[in-house]
Amino acid sequence: MAIVYPDVEEVEGAVADLLREVEYGSLAVVGPTGAPAVSMMHFAADGLAVYFHTFTYTRKFSALQHDPRVSYTMAFVPPEGFAARGDARSVQVEGIATMVADQAEIDRAIEVSREQFEWLKDVGVYDTFAKGTAHHQRFFRIDPVEGMWNDNRVRQPWRQVVIFTEDHRHIASMRPYKNRNY
Repeated sequence: MAIVYPDVEEVEGAVADLLREVEYGSLAVVGPTGAPAVSMMHFAADGLAVYFHTFTYTRKFSALQHDPRVSYTMAFVPPEGFAARGDARSVQVEGIATMVADQAEIDRAIEVSREQFEWLKDVGVYDTFAKGTAHHQRFFRIDPVEGMWNDNRVRQPWRQVVIFTEDHRHIASMRPYKNRNY
């Protein structure tokens, strides 16, 4: 039986679905020595862009003030583990993080966060934004530039380098991931 490979639109939909379904990911920022600094984060997806929330006293906040380049990864790992590896999929994204200053976009980040994370309905961590007292809290939006999509549902391992459009809202193209020097 021949393998049916997904097209750009199908991959875009699968990436967007993964970003909405998975709660945690790893965020890498460029630290003060130029080395990556990695943090586990909650990411809230709005299409292919993601939002994250942080405090102004964190190392990631400090790093982002100096260099907005970031990378993050999110993965669906089946609860059955290796036995169900045919359902595993992941995305690795390189992008640009922008601190969100516009109140309408802050409201949007809070909205998509509350839609995505059931536990936020009972937590008031974002209430400070509406009260104007979020002095030590910020939202960032990551606009994707390039990434790697791995989808074992197609075949194991099926990986594609994905290039995002200039407005960061869609996948413009993809090509097979061949090696480390993709």
